[in-house]
Amino acid sequence: MAATVFRTHVDTPLEVDICWSCHLIWFDNLESVSMSPQSVIDLFSRIHSHRHEPRRLVSLTGDCPVCRDKLVQSFDVSRGGKFQYRRCPNSHGRLITFVQFLREKQFIRALSPAERRTLSAQVKQIRCSSCGAGVDVEHDAACSHCGAPVAVLDELAVTKALEALEARAVRRTSSTVEVGTKPTDRPASATATPSYTPPYSEPLATTELVDLILTGVAAILAATRD
Repeated sequence: MAATVFRTHVDTPLEVDICWSCHLIWFDNLESVSMSPQSVIDLFSRIHSHRHEPRRLVSLTGDCPVCRDKLVQSFDVSRGGKFQYRRCPNSHGRLITFVQFLREKQFIRALSPAERRTLSAQVKQIRCSSCGAGVDVEHDAACSHCGAPVAVLDELAVTKALEALEARAVRRTSSTVEVGTKPTDRPASATATPSYTPPYSEPLATTELVDLILTGVAAILAATRD
């Protein structure tokens, strides 16, 4: 795993261990809940930058890197629904996939039957974002290898996160504005809200497996650059 530095809610450094080819993250105890919203968006960008690396099928069975005890499968619930991970029984940390982490942060939702039918008209098989296995989207609502449901990034959740970041940027900007400067004199980019179209409504490649989560990340990043 590669150590990657992010920031906490109070703007202190947070070193997280990530395996880009396996799509796995190791969080020490309480690190996951300490990540700032900007760090989550930064992680989107880093996932996108590693999208062309060979993807390995993975299993979450393994030992804690700190105490070497067997990791325990665990389930939790956020506002976005249920997510799963492997945790150390001695509270040293947790091992979680990219897609489950984004589900924890309420950026991912499962496709409805109608959306899955629309998707199956464009592409018959997609890549599971949790384990990397192929999923027959025409017949299966979940990965037959790891059980993860077919899911996409949630447009509204991502937009809310971006709006929260922009609001913080505006507050920081306003604190440095000279007395007498009108609010309308602020840069337009500080209040612009990027948007994107959900990936299942766009043409998708049919010659290779499509990862809906990575496709959504790419769409978000493209929208924020426009």
